[in-house]
Amino acid sequence: MTSSQPLVCVFFKLPPSYQLISRIHEIAWTVFLPQLDRLNQALEAAWVAHPSSAIKKIWSEVRKSAAEKMSSLQDVAYMNHETANGFIRFLEALETGQGNSDAYHGFLSRSRVAVKKTNIAQEALLKFREDIRIAVSQITTLISSDGSDIMSFITESSASMLELATAVEECYALLEEHLEGLKEVQRQSLDENDNPPSEEEFQMVQEKWLMLMESSGPGAYRWHALRRKMQGPEDSDEPVMTLNNPTSPTMPMDSLRSHKISFWRKLFRRI
Repeated sequence: MTSSQPLVCVFFKLPPSYQLISRIHEIAWTVFLPQLDRLNQALEAAWVAHPSSAIKKIWSEVRKSAAEKMSSLQDVAYMNHETANGFIRFLEALETGQGNSDAYHGFLSRSRVAVKKTNIAQEALLKFREDIRIAVSQITTLISSDGSDIMSFITESSASMLELATAVEECYALLEEHLEGLKEVQRQSLDENDNPPSEEEFQMVQEKWLMLMESSGPGAYRWHALRRKMQGPEDSDEPVMTLNNPTSPTMPMDSLRSHKISFWRKLFRRI
């Protein structure tokens, strides 16, 4: 008895894994935010001995800037949803045999925007790390200007920045993998006669793109809440996590089944 072989796509391109952005979202909540709060606590302790409006201003500005940079990560998730929606329209156009060229170019256009937004997100992450490093350096200089012992602040801030730097590197690598997936998707052919797909391939690819679309929808992540938290503890009393874990969005299989597109038999008649 022979074991079943994994299905190989001969025509359609598979989407980037939704788990890449899910992991970035998780890191933002479990590393970026806690380490900003850790730095905030270290600063609060330092302010007791070194009250300074300049320090408060520097830190307030860097937290607001950090929160704004999370918008770039949110844009990547949004374009996942839009690109997936475009690909599904391309599938529907192939099914009906009408206007598939417009749907194809619409999908490619969205994928190009997705690539651009991913590049911007990578730059934002590097700027996020650098902004915090500069701010901590400036604050350290201000605190040490009176000759007081600041070793406690230096120890805490150094450990926190190391955690942030490591997390940024991981997120950058995840975005790079996401970019490679998008570039592969852009190689999708328009002419299905080149490598006629099977019904099984169509159904499998359809489910993958539907999963990406639904896992990247407006309710899948909590970027707005994250930005409010990053701006400062006083800006929001919303809990960091809800009972429904937002860092691991799942898609019910019933939802997938309800969205399945009937296979385009007219296409196979033409092949």
